Amino acid sequence: MKWAYRVISVDELFPEYVDHDIAVSKQAATNRRAKLGTGFEENLNQIGGDGWELVTIVGEFGIFKKLREE
Repeated sequence: MKWAYRVISVDELFPEYVDHDIAVSKQAATNRRAKLGTGFEENLNQIGGDGWELVTIVGEFGIFKKLREE
């Protein structure tokens, strides 16, 4: 098996990742995490739809792989 790899910055994977607002309440923090999680899930589903599988997140990068087409 031969693999193709793709590296994507966390900024692209997590929508609004660069948003550094501080949640002022527990509910606001919960809502913010839910919004980020939903956006992250949507991005993973989109990338996965192209055959890429998330292997790991290292520092500020997501590492994806898929079988190389030959």
